[in-house]
Amino acid sequence: MSFAAAKAVQAELERARDDASRALNAIAGVGTGAMGLTPDGIKASPDYRAARRAYDQRHADLAAFNARFVKQYATELAAERAARRQAASKGNHHDHA
Repeated sequence: MSFAAAKAVQAELERARDDASRALNAIAGVGTGAMGLTPDGIKASPDYRAARRAYDQRHADLAAFNARFVKQYATELAAERAARRQAASKGNHHDHA
């Protein structure tokens, strides 16, 4: 798989994880307890449990992919970071007279 194809797979896995997160957070009562926690009664509901399982699976899928991705494409990722740093430093450069 090429680096570009791997980045596309990563983006799709991130989108799936984000969709699962939004679905989990959309359940009534999530985050309504003390300090923004979800009450145990909500956590015990079938809807919450199903959404949580889906989120946990999407997160695990992304984590497993990233574990391989960062090793296989270390050189390409380092080059991307260097290019971003260089572009950022050009934008922040100030000449002092």
